[in-house]
Amino acid sequence: MFAEKHFHPLSADSPGTHINPGLYGDQRVWTFGFWKGKDGKGCYNTACSGFVQVSKVIPIVEPYDLKTGVPGWMRYSIHQDKNTGNWWITQLMKDAPNEDIGYWPKEIFNLLDNGANMVGVGGVVQASRSGLSPPMGNGNLPNGGRQDSGIFTNIEVLNSNYKQRKMNSFRTENLLDSDKCYGLRIGTVKPFYRTHLGFFFNYGGPGGISCGV
Repeated sequence: MFAEKHFHPLSADSPGTHINPGLYGDQRVWTFGFWKGKDGKGCYNTACSGFVQVSKVIPIVEPYDLKTGVPGWMRYSIHQDKNTGNWWITQLMKDAPNEDIGYWPKEIFNLLDNGANMVGVGGVVQASRSGLSPPMGNGNLPNGGRQDSGIFTNIEVLNSNYKQRKMNSFRTENLLDSDKCYGLRIGTVKPFYRTHLGFFFNYGGPGGISCGV
């Protein structure tokens, strides 16, 4: 999930999980935090000055063990502190108090001083020089059940009054760059299940050759 002001590519912050051999030197899944701000400066995690680690329990970057807890489920929240203007990242815990991981100081951004005009959630992949695009999510197209492919659930956004609203309460735009290799399916289920999943969507796919932009 990321926050962005005025749809500007130089003002954004985001947490999540990814596989990045160029950054970590292996094929494991890692948690991460990324930011871009003034003068195009920015980086992953704490590779440059910017992100302030606060939690002594949960680091911004660490290998993510899919075998512990509920496989593949992460619960993150990003919000701007009303008093300081800093952007906090919090991990929402299921059976324990939420943990503030750390924050990006407002001073490192040029367009995120007073909230964001756009938030986004989803998956991104990068093709190799040979033109091979890697799998996204768990590698399955979202053509089956709700948990057969990658999924985002219970997506909520804070409005200008800091009130939580379902993401589809706002104008939304669906982006799918390559329907040849990846898919996107907005979830629709019986009302009983909505209390559990909230607003959700499935995404991902196997990747392949010549997947396009």
